[in-house]
Order: sequence, then C-alpha cells, then structure tokens
Amino acid sequence: MNMTAGKKTSILLMVLLLFATQACTDIFLSGLPVMAKEFGEPMSVMNLTISSYNYSQAFFVLFIGVVSDLRGRRSTILICLLLHILATIWIALSSSISLMIVMRVVQAMGSAAVYIVLRLIIKDTMDKKAQIHATGLLVVGLVLSPILAPVVGAWIINLSNWRNCFWAIAIFELPLFAWALATIKETNNKQQEFRASFSFKSHFRSYYLILKDGYFLSLALIVGSAFAAFYAFISISSYLYMDQYGIKDTNYAYVFIGIALSYLLGNRVMSKLNANNSPPQKIIGIGIYVSLLGTALILAELLIKDRLVTIALITLGTCLLRLATALINPPVQVVVTNHFLEKGSHALGLLTCIQYSFAAIGTMVVSGLPFLPSGNFMLSTFVFIALSCVGYVFASKKTLSMQLS
Repeated sequence: MNMTAGKKTSILLMVLLLFATQACTDIFLSGLPVMAKEFGEPMSVMNLTISSYNYSQAFFVLFIGVVSDLRGRRSTILICLLLHILATIWIALSSSISLMIVMRVVQAMGSAAVYIVLRLIIKDTMDKKAQIHATGLLVVGLVLSPILAPVVGAWIINLSNWRNCFWAIAIFELPLFAWALATIKETNNKQQEFRASFSFKSHFRSYYLILKDGYFLSLALIVGSAFAAFYAFISISSYLYMDQYGIKDTNYAYVFIGIALSYLLGNRVMSKLNANNSPPQKIIGIGIYVSLLGTALILAELLIKDRLVTIALITLGTCLLRLATALINPPVQVVVTNHFLEKGSHALGLLTCIQYSFAAIGTMVVSGLPFLPSGNFMLSTFVFIALSCVGYVFASKKTLSMQLS
C-alpha cells in the first residue's frame, strides 16, 4: 500500500515507541537472579516487578482510551510517555524494591497509552484499509522487543549491571519523546461531543453487560490462559535456564529470538488460513492443538534425564506456545469485536484487560509454587493450557447454539 512520506515517518515513530515501552520488561529478564541477590528478596517478590506491571496495564487499558477521547490524543500520549521516561530513570536509581514496583506501575501507564492511543490516532487519520495495513506494521515494534531487548540486556548486565538496562531505555526514549512532541498532532476533533455524551455509569454498564455474556467469557478464558502460560515462562525463564541449568546469560537471551520468530511464523500461518477463508473458530482450534503439543513437549522433561535434550524440549515447547498465541489472539479479537457490534471497542478493551490480568496471574502462580523452576513451569503450563481448552470447549458449544438459533 502506498503511503505518503509523512505517514511513513509517523508509523516509524509509532513502531519505535511500541518497541521502547515493551522493551522495558524484556531487557532486564536475565538480570532477575542478580537483582534478587542484590535486594535480598526471593523470586516471588522480584517477579512482582513483572506482575505489577501487567496488572497495571490491565487497569489502564480500560480507561486510557476514554481519557484521550475527553482530553485529546496528543496530550494523553505525551504526558504518559514523559511519566514512563521519568519512572524508568527512577528505577535505575532505586535502592528499594518497593519503590521499583511503584515505578513499574507508572511505566505501565505509559505503555498502555502507547498501545491504545497510537491505534486511536491511526483510526482518526486513516481509512479502514490503511488502518489494517498500519496496525499490521505496528506488530513490528512488538516483535522486535523480545528479539532484541533480552540480548541487549544480557550484554549490558554482563558488562556492567542491571541498572544500565533502564538507563538504556530512558536514553533511547528521550529523543523519541522530542520527536513525538514535534510531530504528533491532535487528531481527536470530537472532544466536546465525547465530553457531552460521556458518563461513568454508561461506561461501566457496557463492561458489566459484556461480562455477563458467556460467549465472551469463554473466549477471554482461551486468550487469557494462553497468555498466562507464556508469561509464566517469561517470569521463570532466567531462573530456569541460568540458575537450574547453568546457561550463560548471553546465551539465555538468544532463546527469545526463537520465541519471537515462532510468533512471526504463527502470525503468517494465521494470515494464510484467514486468506483461505478458514473460519475464526477453526483457526483458534488449530492454536489450541499447537499449545497442547507445546505443553506435551514441556512435560516430556519428566521422562528425560539428559540436560541438553531437556533444554531443547522446553525451548521448543515454549516456541510452540508462542506460535499458538499468534493463531489464537487475532481471530478472538475479531470475533469479540463483531459479536458486540456497537460495544465492540469496550469488549476489545475488556479482553485486553483480562489478557494482561492473566499474564500477571501466570507470573504469580509460577513464582509461588514450591518446586524447582522446571517443576513450577511444567505445572503452571499444564494448568493454564487446560483452562484454555475448557474455554475452547464452551466457546464451541456457544458457537453451535448461536448457529442453530
């Protein structure tokens, strides 16, 4: 699709902003064991730096779009981005785990604003065909983070310390903020209309009505559980590879390249199936089967004694879990948006909230189990993928009943 030079530049800025805000978690994963020793805290406490971030994102995505409706896109994203930078610097200087967790909440506000408001800016300024193309390009920012950030973070930690990971994010974001300040224009010309028609009662009532829908809850259970299984890996991976299996931090980081490539492959397969007119329910089902295969490979560790084979099975199984999320998430989002029609934006926001909440739950569960990291990961993966299957069974029954009615 042809784009003007100005729109191409805007998309580049958006991709870099998404990359930077997502990388604020990926970049310090290999430093978690070192940070636990420095702060004198167990794994369960250190992983609050991840779960608090996910819970906060889950909360902010419910409201940040509404704030930009009422107060404007430009001011919302610039203020939240500035807060993100300041919180990142504060974390780099922090000597308190409690303060670090609070600043992770502030970071999450900035990340939520970038994730939601950029999409609203695209919606304001482009037709539907261009929106689909531009939104597809934004995925590059989300994919680049797990490819580059863990590798860069591992090298930074190896050469200096974990604090410089956050300094690197802040230094990278400062020129992006200046670029955004100079180029992002206000695209919401309906602020007065939004303010005149908005009420918190109707806003929360929309969420309430969606939560009463059994079909939505089934789909949310599928997506949320699949996300929880993957974030369980994110949270335990440094302890699993580095502490339990003795993998060097720089080598551990390369695992995430394979995981990111798996997501790209899954996204490609999903697009191909969609182009061949496969119904969303079928694509979701394929994703469920892939996640079951990944879980089986991870559980195979129970039968394998060879260390290298075990590492290979866990890595391959996790890659399949990530591939499965690429098959599951987009069709579920499309189904949810179309199922609720005029309440589609509320449903998508609530789905995103549940997705991030489950990610935080995955982090807390895998951190709180009393076994070795591998045991914690196997058990949490089994439980969450089982829940995802339960959601799929109920969603399939609901789909059949709706078709018959």
